[in-house]
Amino acid sequence: MARAISVKIPTTKVIEMIEEKIASINEDIATYPARKAQYQADYKAYTEAVVAILGDLIAKNGSALLAEENTDKGIRLSVNYRNAVEITIGKELLALEKPEEPTDPEPKGYYRNNYSTKRSELEKTLRLLRMTEQESITSSAYNSVLELL
Repeated sequence: MARAISVKIPTTKVIEMIEEKIASINEDIATYPARKAQYQADYKAYTEAVVAILGDLIAKNGSALLAEENTDKGIRLSVNYRNAVEITIGKELLALEKPEEPTDPEPKGYYRNNYSTKRSELEKTLRLLRMTEQESITSSAYNSVLELL
């Protein structure tokens, strides 16, 4: 039978890791409004480019594109359950890349049965670790900290 191994992790290293993560979250929070504004501007330009390209494609050879059986190279019209017309454009017709939306740096969620943000949970853990006089923590305590990192 295998014996359990007791591993100790230095508290100072864990504190450093938590401080670095909090600093990166704070940096993400500070730059998020600018990244979100840039995304909205890029997305508006993207939609305008799609409309311009689609208008040109339909004006030049719309019936040929509608008759194309390969959906990646053609345009497909369909009617949904509300009788609204849907236009599906093949990905090869649009040589555009959709801008990527930035993720919220501080989403709320459940962390250890608390509905809060990751940063607030890390700050609570950091305060607790700074109060301790122990030089090391157990691997199970470290694993719970790793879930937040």
